Amino acid sequence: MAQKVNIYSDEWCDMVFEDKNQDYGAFILRKGSSKRHLKAVLIAVVFFTLAVSSPVILKTILPDRKDKMVEVTSLANVKVEPNKPKDEKLNEEPPPPPLKSSIKFVPPVITNETVNEEDQPKTQEELNASKVNISVATVKGTDEENGVDISTLNNNKITDEGNGEAPFTVVEQPPDFPGGDAERMKFLKDNVRFPQMAREAGIEGTVYITFVVERSGKISSVKVLRGIGGGCDEEAVRVARLMPEWKPGKQNGQAVRVQFNMPIKFVLQ
Repeated sequence: MAQKVNIYSDEWCDMVFEDKNQDYGAFILRKGSSKRHLKAVLIAVVFFTLAVSSPVILKTILPDRKDKMVEVTSLANVKVEPNKPKDEKLNEEPPPPPLKSSIKFVPPVITNETVNEEDQPKTQEELNASKVNISVATVKGTDEENGVDISTLNNNKITDEGNGEAPFTVVEQPPDFPGGDAERMKFLKDNVRFPQMAREAGIEGTVYITFVVERSGKISSVKVLRGIGGGCDEEAVRVARLMPEWKPGKQNGQAVRVQFNMPIKFVLQ
């Protein structure tokens, strides 16, 4: 009768390798197979237990979630504010801007019709003796220092660029730097910087530039008419663009675009 041997026991391994070299690797592997099988079964049981019990563990560790209370307002409880009367001030037109006093310029016209006294042209003596501006209408000013000339108003907007209109070269009332020629010379003296290139090369002289004084008094289209090089031409253009707004020139009492030529001297000390 054949003897029954448990193949998972160490006896089976000893019987198989009884007359063989037990230093061979197969003997060592089979000798420790039972321990490895037991270890694998234990690890599988542990992982299975953790997978099954993980929801209970997470619920114990994590705090309970609190449901947010949402308050719903019934439409029946909504308070409707009564219609407020419209503010009448919103419909009021803005106040007119402050104006300077001016005398209407009327160009002389030969006609046989009777001319009103208001439309009679002023004599040159009357214009020279007047201390107010010559403009498109006779206006009693409200603010002589900070007010604007009525000729600069066009539908309550101050006119600016010429929109392609060619500038005048000669006008009845030329544009003027704020404060006059003395302030203009002081501005040039304070802002002109003698270029280092011209200083090292011993270049000095006068740069003639031209620019346009717009209806608003802004400076535009600055160009060099005759230069001397050495960086002086570029410096003259730079300083011209730094100038503040001028008092615009006028023709027939209206502000117009005027082309203005100006020399800027560069003298070595």
